[in-house]
Amino acid sequence: MINYYKILGLENYASVAVVKSAYKKLIKQYHPDVSSDPDAEEMTRYLNLAKDFLGTQNSKDNYDRQLKLAYLIEINRLKSQSSQSNPKKNAYWKSLSVDERKSRLEEARKIKIKEKYEKSLSVFPLPYRLIGIAVFLIWGLQVMFSNYFLNFSANAYIWAVVGYFIFGGTLAVSASEAYTYLTTKSLHQPIKFNFERWIAFSFVAIFILGIISVSTLNYARKSYFLNNDFEYTTAKIDFERSSLDRLIISYEVNQKEYIKRVDVSFNEAVKLSKDRIVLKFARVNPLICEVVLKSDSVEFNNNSRFLE
Repeated sequence: MINYYKILGLENYASVAVVKSAYKKLIKQYHPDVSSDPDAEEMTRYLNLAKDFLGTQNSKDNYDRQLKLAYLIEINRLKSQSSQSNPKKNAYWKSLSVDERKSRLEEARKIKIKEKYEKSLSVFPLPYRLIGIAVFLIWGLQVMFSNYFLNFSANAYIWAVVGYFIFGGTLAVSASEAYTYLTTKSLHQPIKFNFERWIAFSFVAIFILGIISVSTLNYARKSYFLNNDFEYTTAKIDFERSSLDRLIISYEVNQKEYIKRVDVSFNEAVKLSKDRIVLKFARVNPLICEVVLKSDSVEFNNNSRFLE
């Protein structure tokens, strides 16, 4: 079937207005009265046929239905031809059981992974990858550790989240690297354990262990400094942002203001006035602090010289 849209240089199913515009442009170019092209007469005949088939909405609709049917017939013919092009291959595939087909597909998937992995290794060798993973893991832990005691500001919380993101993201990259390496290795020799489950378990375990380690070290750091190298100061309560069991306080150390959120009840704290309480902080880092409670008042009275 002749595609008159293509003769007019148009996309299939173009509108009648577009068809007429294209016809006028081309007929002026190829009409025998103005063109010396040896194919001008034949081209003019096809252009006039295109106008007859596509020039009115009714004739265009009839032609479009025939064109769509012709395309469907051609597509089915190509599909049938493709399925019959390699009967031996189709017969072999049909002869396999479901489990055997899955095994062949899994092997093909692993081969593709192996090819991509070996290609990427030529660009970025494995030793460099391992070094990069180690560096980013340590960096993530360092950011988490350094930003454990937060000032009450959006920027401080962002840095804390960045640390978790770097650590978790690097673990995800290392898990992907281990999976790709073991998948490639499994093509040459069988791996006796379920490495996919082992990688997933290791990822979760190391992530949790990293968070617990950072928390434990900072808890020990806080306990040491608040028992051995500390001072007292007064802190002002921001009642508008505080709740019954969570206080937002501000205090100044060495002419620098700090704002902290402390999980303590107002009634439990040692108060100097309606909006001021006593705070114990570490000299090395004033963000390491705790509110002095009434239960600790004996210790506070013995060290009251720090408030002079």
